[in-house]
Amino acid sequence: MSSKGYLMMDEKKMKRMLSNRESARRSRMKKEKHMKDLNEQIFYFTKKRDEMVMKIEGLAKAHSALEMENIVLRTQKQELAKRLDYAKTVYGWCECDGVSGSPIGVVQEPWLRPFEQQQPSNSMPRFMGFISSN
Repeated sequence: MSSKGYLMMDEKKMKRMLSNRESARRSRMKKEKHMKDLNEQIFYFTKKRDEMVMKIEGLAKAHSALEMENIVLRTQKQELAKRLDYAKTVYGWCECDGVSGSPIGVVQEPWLRPFEQQQPSNSMPRFMGFISSN
């Protein structure tokens, strides 16, 4: 081959080499950008996960508090149902006179009349009177 042929081959070889270098540089840049994007996604999803964990913990606490309140309310409901049954039983025991329909017996249990306020007594308790009279 002539020297011109060698120069042409060297020139083609140099062009190919430069093209390969440029392609490798673009490939590295693309890879770096992809890695940067992946790291940003990791940061984003880690932050989202932490927010969800906090929200779940808050919801779990609220759920637990509501369960406790529900237990208290169910217990109160059972107690009130027992009181109502007792009140119905006591009311059934009361005899009514034929004229006015009002009961003859008077129930003295304050829990059966929750809407009436108890009046404080002005007299001293018996034990206090007993102590002061000695």
